[in-house]
Amino acid sequence: MNTTLNTSRYVTKYFGKYEFIQESPGFAITSIALQTIASLVGTFGNALILIITARSKGTMTVQSIFIINIAISDMYVTLVADPMSVVGKVEGRLFFMQYPILCDIIGKMCTISCIVSLGSITFLSFNRYILICHNSYYEKIFSRRSCIIMCLSLYVVGMIMVLLNYAGIGGHGFDDKSLECIWDRMATYSYTVVFSVCLVWIPLIVVGISYFKLFLFVRHKRKQVTSRANAPIIDNKSLRLAKTIFIVYAVFSICWIPFAILLVADVNDTFSHEVHLCITVFAHFHPSINFFIYYFSNEKFKTEVHKIFKIGDKEVIQQLNDQVSLSVVTRVNMKSSSSNG
Repeated sequence: MNTTLNTSRYVTKYFGKYEFIQESPGFAITSIALQTIASLVGTFGNALILIITARSKGTMTVQSIFIINIAISDMYVTLVADPMSVVGKVEGRLFFMQYPILCDIIGKMCTISCIVSLGSITFLSFNRYILICHNSYYEKIFSRRSCIIMCLSLYVVGMIMVLLNYAGIGGHGFDDKSLECIWDRMATYSYTVVFSVCLVWIPLIVVGISYFKLFLFVRHKRKQVTSRANAPIIDNKSLRLAKTIFIVYAVFSICWIPFAILLVADVNDTFSHEVHLCITVFAHFHPSINFFIYYFSNEKFKTEVHKIFKIGDKEVIQQLNDQVSLSVVTRVNMKSSSSNG
């Protein structure tokens, strides 16, 4: 049976062990199944991204540094945060009340992971913009050393965000509406607004503007190519990677914008737990999707996946099987002819 948690600001019911499943079996089982699948698929996909990047020629190109950073941060969500979220939906608040430090660590690491993931996408998008639109500055801005520093700086920003909790600003813990260990949106509302605006909305807007300007630049150059024979040609490889990263950015935006809106909109914590749970689960789908984006939009990545699973060898194997079958049939026919003779 559900219990209510009363505070001076709001009333929230919390679930005990199996109570979420017993009260809303369809909704509960669906959300648990989706998050379990996302965890398995995402962990497998991000591991493949790391393996393929590591075994490819020219692994440590500057864009690869950001791709590795995204995969590592996403791996935390799929390998740790998602499974523990499933535990939260099955066991309820009481389980994490026994292990409060565990829940606090999971929530803090999830915040750092999200900051690193979005920050890496932002840097990678800016990387494509400078390479294509302002190529003369590219090597000055994006050296291997500077890219590593950029990636490490994202972890520093994430650490600062969670360390502020110890100064009484913000917090992390078990959320009774989304049923997982996450950022405590009600701990310091003003800080939640700053977090949403500075670390979600501003990067999304900056990246969106960069891609819009990149689109205008490419369109202008292509018009020059059609009108002038000696016009500079844009590197198609760079454009293809820019397209892939734009899709990653678009998917991240679609997944996380509802959550960013929810953080600010639910001032008095009056939205239903179904709304919170759906939006939070949807946001956590993002780390499981990048593998499919790379696979379907990047031919080189798809080829590397096929090499790992030897998908390209199927035709050869089938030909060998056909040859063996033909040989067997021939021998049988020869034996039949001999016996008849």
